[in-house]
Amino acid sequence: MPPESKSPSTSTPASVLQKLRRSPGGSYAATPKLIRHVEYFIGGQDGNILVTKRGGLQPAEFIIRGVFEISRNDFNFTPDGNFNPSNVFHGRFADIKLSCQLTAGRNDAFRFSSEDFPDVLDNLTHFEGLIPRAREYEKFSVVHNSLGQRSIKLTHSLFEANKGDRQDTANPVCGNDNYSTNGLSSDFDITSWPVADQCKSHLQGLVSTYIICPLPAYDLDHNLILPSEYESKLKGALIEVHMAFCHHRVKSAKRDIFSAVLQELTVLSLPAAVPSSPFKRRHLNAGPLNAS
Repeated sequence: MPPESKSPSTSTPASVLQKLRRSPGGSYAATPKLIRHVEYFIGGQDGNILVTKRGGLQPAEFIIRGVFEISRNDFNFTPDGNFNPSNVFHGRFADIKLSCQLTAGRNDAFRFSSEDFPDVLDNLTHFEGLIPRAREYEKFSVVHNSLGQRSIKLTHSLFEANKGDRQDTANPVCGNDNYSTNGLSSDFDITSWPVADQCKSHLQGLVSTYIICPLPAYDLDHNLILPSEYESKLKGALIEVHMAFCHHRVKSAKRDIFSAVLQELTVLSLPAAVPSSPFKRRHLNAGPLNAS
């Protein structure tokens, strides 16, 4: 259960890398040949989750961790995931998943983030290869390639059904049962959750049957980030992230869907300022800027 805040500590890039490599509770995402240490726990309809190999009767979820930059493109780590009710492809609001793209870090101090990024992608690709796939099935990888830039899609389920409203009593695979929201301020309550006007009626319809699952995201001072600050503090930020890895087979659509599921993230460096232009917001009737 992540607390609302942690005790901040002074971390250097070297100490962050050492922690990622050596501390218990996960594996550094760029560690060579991680595939030797993992297997899938077959969860049936709830999906399959990557676990530590030979974990016995109670296999442990395999957590991978690293340092990445959150891309400014395809940023959907907003309080409503940029849900559009008029878009039929978005489905139900209750099923919305927040998402963002993780890229190689561009911070010189954390140079290992960019140097190790290809090895991270190789490990994720190998994880996906553990699932036998029929030829007619379409594969949805966590690794995306857009205009030659590769990235990792990180997801987080925004809602979870109240326990009394679940159709079964089993914990969902890759769900949010690993932490509690008890004790958080009203800023994190579903009744005050900040969404766009077009989503407010949809949110109101979920109040009695669902709970909200805030991002387990911490700022530079190790305080839980407010939902109203998700975009300003996360978009473009350098982060330490811990994630699980899941697979779902959708037989009706003949799709194999892989997901990197957020477990926790901490901001290491604030987003860089967006470049400004002297031509922005100028008065056109004032004449050309470059007039001699």
